[in-house]
Amino acid sequence: MRRAKSRWLVMAGLLAIVAISGLFAAGCQDDQEPAAQQAAEVGAPQAVEGGTQAVGGSEILHVDVATFDAEVMGSSIPVLVDFYADWCGPCRALHPTLEELAAEYAGRVKVVQVNVDESGDLASRYNVRGIPALFVIKGGQTVDQTVGLQSKADLARMLNKHLG
Repeated sequence: MRRAKSRWLVMAGLLAIVAISGLFAAGCQDDQEPAAQQAAEVGAPQAVEGGTQAVGGSEILHVDVATFDAEVMGSSIPVLVDFYADWCGPCRALHPTLEELAAEYAGRVKVVQVNVDESGDLASRYNVRGIPALFVIKGGQTVDQTVGLQSKADLARMLNKHLG
């Protein structure tokens, strides 16, 4: 009797987990659309055919697999690469800071963004496990990196180490 009751409890628990997972997944999908709309409203990069786009008049470029090597690896100046997603709150919060840095470091540092949902191969290549993930690439080599929402001062310090 105990064994049957135990099996029933395990089955009921598994069914509850499956049901909750389904509700959670449906909720996440519903949340992504407004987040993408909100990201577009605040000037977050949008993918374009051809792969590179200046965002909102700033110096931030949206790159993908097709344009990454030319824009980043072949750059004659250091590149700050932001791996992000439209649905990521900290990524959206970081975007205005990146725009400021792009303007302040224009001609000395290139700022690019890579959408991990569209360019998963690049995210895998750089072992991105959390976003926003920021890499400084100089001469085709990663020279610095950080993960998570960073202050403008911290990012400026990170960039200044690699200038000159």
